[in-house]
Amino acid sequence: MKFQASLILALQVLSVTALPHPKREAVEAAASSTAVASATASGVASATATTAAQATANAGAGTGDKEGEEEDENEVEQAGKFNTVITLGGGDVKTDTQFPAGTVGAFEVEFKNPDARQLRVTENKTPAAAPPGFKALEPVSYKVEIGGGASKGLTLSKIDYIRNANSTVDISQAKLGKLCKETNSFVIGDGVGETEFEADENEVATKVPDLVGEYALFVPDGTAAATPAAPAGDNKDVATPAASAAPAAGAGDAAGGVTGGGVAAGCGPGTICRTLVDGLLSLIEGAAAGAQTGKA
Repeated sequence: MKFQASLILALQVLSVTALPHPKREAVEAAASSTAVASATASGVASATATTAAQATANAGAGTGDKEGEEEDENEVEQAGKFNTVITLGGGDVKTDTQFPAGTVGAFEVEFKNPDARQLRVTENKTPAAAPPGFKALEPVSYKVEIGGGASKGLTLSKIDYIRNANSTVDISQAKLGKLCKETNSFVIGDGVGETEFEADENEVATKVPDLVGEYALFVPDGTAAATPAAPAGDNKDVATPAASAAPAAGAGDAAGGVTGGGVAAGCGPGTICRTLVDGLLSLIEGAAAGAQTGKA
């Protein structure tokens, strides 16, 4: 009888502790309100910082525009003709000479130097073959000659290629090639110059160490340069297995209950509920031991 009374009392106390506690709910509500207020303040601070950063960026952009305008004022643009001698002025004034457009774009020479030079560009209608993995943008190449002084060591020496307005050919990956006379083949990369794509002008530009030479523009040949698909086995580490996903909310809490006892997550270690459960189990074990002793 004493065991049954103790068991009933323990169950009643356990039921009471499982009920929501007004003070606990108030504390949780206060904590939630504090978290919301903190998040709101953080959002406002972030928005303020973003606005300040945007203002700084806009100010910097405005400065860059002014610098670009000043550079344009000290620049000469002129039209050139193939196989014709053209004067390039000195005085360190940048001179852009653009030649008649071809099938996809137009060839251009940029020059800047204290002393003047003469320029002549001639089309070669039977150029050498494109480098392996590339194809030519035009059916011609361009022979550049410089007179009146050295063609190296200039303040600025660039070869440009400007896409025609009505062309849809992608030149963003175009490379400038220079003819190697020893092998009668075009080379790109080292020794020629690094080609850069300028999206706002739809052109590619290459700083060259020497203007003199025979040049042509090339783009990767889609068929020859296609990269084979990676074997399926190479992607085994890309996808994250479902088994490695984070456990569902509350799974860890449920694991903290009494093994095999079916106790809810609220009876975790250190709680009043857990203490009562442990006491109840002790009473049951004591009662069972007493019963066996009485039988004996």
